[in-house]
Amino acid sequence: MGSPRLLVLLLVGLILAPAISATEGRAAPECAEFDLSDLVSSSSGIAVEPGACLIVDIGVRNHQTTLAIDYEILDDAMDVLMFDQNGIQTYENGQNYRSSFNPEASFESMIGSEWFDWAPPQSINAKNWYVVFDNSNHDGDEGQGDQGGMTSRFKIQLAPASVEQYPLIHDTFILQPGEVANLATFNVDSGTELSYWVHPISGTGDLYVQSDNQLGGNLIIADTDIEDFAGQDTTQLDWVVPSYLNLQNLNLMAEAGANPVHFSVKAWFDPVLSPSIVDYSNATTTIGQTVTLDASDSPNSLQQIKSLNWDFDSDMVFDATGELVEASWSTPGLKTINLTAESESGSTTIASHQIQVFDVEDPVAVIVGTGGVMVENGDRRLLRLSDMVLQASNSYDDHAIASASWSVDGELSSSASQFTVSWSQIGTYVVTLTVSDPSGNTGSTNITIIVYDSTEPILVTTDITDITEVEQGKEIEFKAKAADEWDSQESLIFTWDLDLSKDTNGDGDTTNDPDFTGAVLTTSFDEIGENRFAVTVYDESGNSDFEVFEIQVVEPPSDEGLFAIIAVVFFVVVIVSGVVLFGYKGIQRRHAMEMLMEGGLSRAEAAARIESISRGTKLPMFAKAVDMAGISGGGEIKSSQQLQSEAKIQEFQSIYGNDPQSQTDPNAGFRPSNQVRQVDPALAEAALAAFADEPQTKPVASSTPVSGKVKSGGIALPPVSKPAIHTLRSECTSCGKAFSVNMPPNVNSAVVSCPSCGSDQLFER
Repeated sequence: MGSPRLLVLLLVGLILAPAISATEGRAAPECAEFDLSDLVSSSSGIAVEPGACLIVDIGVRNHQTTLAIDYEILDDAMDVLMFDQNGIQTYENGQNYRSSFNPEASFESMIGSEWFDWAPPQSINAKNWYVVFDNSNHDGDEGQGDQGGMTSRFKIQLAPASVEQYPLIHDTFILQPGEVANLATFNVDSGTELSYWVHPISGTGDLYVQSDNQLGGNLIIADTDIEDFAGQDTTQLDWVVPSYLNLQNLNLMAEAGANPVHFSVKAWFDPVLSPSIVDYSNATTTIGQTVTLDASDSPNSLQQIKSLNWDFDSDMVFDATGELVEASWSTPGLKTINLTAESESGSTTIASHQIQVFDVEDPVAVIVGTGGVMVENGDRRLLRLSDMVLQASNSYDDHAIASASWSVDGELSSSASQFTVSWSQIGTYVVTLTVSDPSGNTGSTNITIIVYDSTEPILVTTDITDITEVEQGKEIEFKAKAADEWDSQESLIFTWDLDLSKDTNGDGDTTNDPDFTGAVLTTSFDEIGENRFAVTVYDESGNSDFEVFEIQVVEPPSDEGLFAIIAVVFFVVVIVSGVVLFGYKGIQRRHAMEMLMEGGLSRAEAAARIESISRGTKLPMFAKAVDMAGISGGGEIKSSQQLQSEAKIQEFQSIYGNDPQSQTDPNAGFRPSNQVRQVDPALAEAALAAFADEPQTKPVASSTPVSGKVKSGGIALPPVSKPAIHTLRSECTSCGKAFSVNMPPNVNSAVVSCPSCGSDQLFER
């Protein structure tokens, strides 16, 4: 046998004495049974007498193990038959066993030697297998095979065959003339090497590879054909799967020639180990930015990859493991990534990929200063001629700081990391620091340095202190001056705080509020007495001096003549007003007396009535006569005699009933009649209108009397219904102007004042 094989010699022959003899008759054979371990190795083989048989138990075997078997028959032909645990019973019972033995591992009338690799047929459970060496005329052989004859000897070698790392098929087959068999189907990565060899036992045939769409036809895949393998001990072919057949379904085919072909075949793979890297960042990234790297597309159809290891910076140290990983870098540049794939056999392959890492972040400039004084807004104050040391060492970047430069008010001054500044002139200076990284990105920052002097201004206030008194409300001018060793008079700033009780600028000091700014202040004071104010002077460095001043505010000279004139005028106005008011009231009172007396009241009764109304009623300052007489609402004026008469009538009515005859005065025949003058309310109203500011027309009350009692000569004014009014027109006898009077139907004559000149006029129907 030409190919390398790992064979365990289990049996090389055993000479038995006496030799195995045949039993008499044609009954079921009685075979000697041995295990492989029972056979003693012998260089001359084991003899089997004519008509005898020997059964060798080769153990329990399954289809996953391929057996390498060598047979050698010496002296005379014998049948070498392979049975499983079921088929052997058929043989031992003398029955027809033609369909019970395994034809691929069996040989009839064999003489000489044969080797082959055989795998038991697939079965759910493993089976016990037996090899029978038959040198007899068996009842169940149908007259085929060896029928005995002379003594024969055999040798047997049986052991598991050598196994490749990635096997496809390893077995023995028998094909009938012209038969085509699909021995194995596979799909692997392109670049995988497929190797197969064929060992012909008998007959001839071809071995080749076809794709699925070539099955049933004459087309085959190029460079995969082993033609007419008969007559050769072993023929091997190595073929690499091309890229166009990557993971395509392929088939290992065998085809018999004109005669049956019996052969062993072995096929296996040498898988490709070619890791691939997929970069989802398109080979570019930035410092600190994570990229995803994917090796899942690496060929691995045969699970040939044991591990995938990543080296992100080519330092031969693995940084990550697995198919999908993430990577980032802290420095810019072209980065080489190495992916190492290790196979199950321990072989390795490295794939490389490059990513360009960019630095796109600007550095951050930071200034650290030593010297001067930090103020609230971050600026620094520096005394003139003093030094301040500025450093850029605290600046930072995501990569590195490559350079630093300093400029003062826009002019480049230094390129060192440390910079010392000093000025002799006071003022405000802006220092800018600019830093850059190796990729050319820059960042800058600045600080403001206020250079000042330490000399303080001194107020010169003689022009202010000379003013000690000022008149109230009179404008006055104050002038402030100051002396300073460094600053000029023009650069000094003066502020005036005119109200020392308030802190308007909110700094907690009530004496420095800038109510006015400037060296000259023009102002006036409204409050008499002592007034205080403050002056503050500032130089350009913020140094200051201040002082509080007091000034006496006095009243201006008074004008007594003017006040006397005003008093006289006021007195005259008061007197005139009193006279007018007194005269008006006297006139209206007189008219009220006349109206009441015309109504039948005596002078005493009329005066008493007016006095009573003025005490009991709140009259306006310019009250009219009708208001003073108490007849502004319309009423009947009755004398005390009329009231007494009406009281007596009411008394008689209560005694004698309501007979009109009984109401007659019993003394009427003995007393002369007394006519009482009645004053019609409408007429009184018309008369009173003459004393008013403008004529008024009042409604006339109802003429129906309502009885009542009035104390102390009071007059009851019963309400009357409104009568029909008659209008009379006439011209004034004094001024000649026409006017009209509304006369009630029960009034025949009336005296009315002219609305234009006030002259009394008589109207009669």
